Amino acid sequence: MLQLENITYTYGAKTPFEKRAVDGVSLTFEDGKITGLIGHTGSGKSTLVQMLNGLIKPDSGHIYLDGRDIWSEPKKMRDVRFRVGLVMQYPEYQLFDETVRADISFGPKNMGLTESEIAERVAEAATFAGVDESLLDKSPFDLSGGQKRRAAVAGVMAMRPSTLVLDEPAAGLDPAGRDSILSGIRGYCESTGATVIIVSHSMEDMAVWCDNVAVLADGKLCMTGTREEVFMRRDELVAVGLGVPMITDIAYALMRRGFTLGGDIYTVAGVAKSLSAAGGGRHA
Repeated sequence: MLQLENITYTYGAKTPFEKRAVDGVSLTFEDGKITGLIGHTGSGKSTLVQMLNGLIKPDSGHIYLDGRDIWSEPKKMRDVRFRVGLVMQYPEYQLFDETVRADISFGPKNMGLTESEIAERVAEAATFAGVDESLLDKSPFDLSGGQKRRAAVAGVMAMRPSTLVLDEPAAGLDPAGRDSILSGIRGYCESTGATVIIVSHSMEDMAVWCDNVAVLADGKLCMTGTREEVFMRRDELVAVGLGVPMITDIAYALMRRGFTLGGDIYTVAGVAKSLSAAGGGRHA
């Protein structure tokens, strides 16, 4: 389990440009669940996720992985990074090897695995990330943008991290590409029981793919809970520069016009199911 205890980080401390990016955040990420991390630009999301595997050290507070502070033994930070896999925004720009297969193999090789174990990891990660086997021996630079993104995600999945952290994994992709990569992430979570954390600006993606949601504003954690619990607090989300999925606003408008809706009003499929169950939805 990954837990944050009152972590704080300041950029440019003791200079005229000092900015508190993360301010006293305490949060527990559930095993086997996808947690969406949302907030407006500058809310501290990217800084926070870079602290989860030790790229940035908090000024104060603790980050616990299975009950152990990840900074208690700095010399073992490499092991932490194998267990907490971080996919940065636009990871396709980090592809570098001659073939997709070699790129995905890079992490497992550094873990000291055997050739057969590496081959197994590559095949498994490629399946989760939606990388077709026919692409594995191609140059990563010959792939489309979406294929490059999936290959980069596969490279982190191949290390089988118990916690997978992704910063805007679907940014810039078309709807089909977004669904492909996010469904693969969901498959990884369900198959491995891993903790998954997704940073996103898309309320629609958060509603469809996440179990829990945490909201940051000005470096502070302002709300957390299940997807339903957070999106019920529409006015508070708007107050911190966010909102709810568009279908949720439509559902509320329908209810004001006399339609009876219940259950999932945060996804198109959920609203359609609710309307169908109500026989059209409008009450007398």
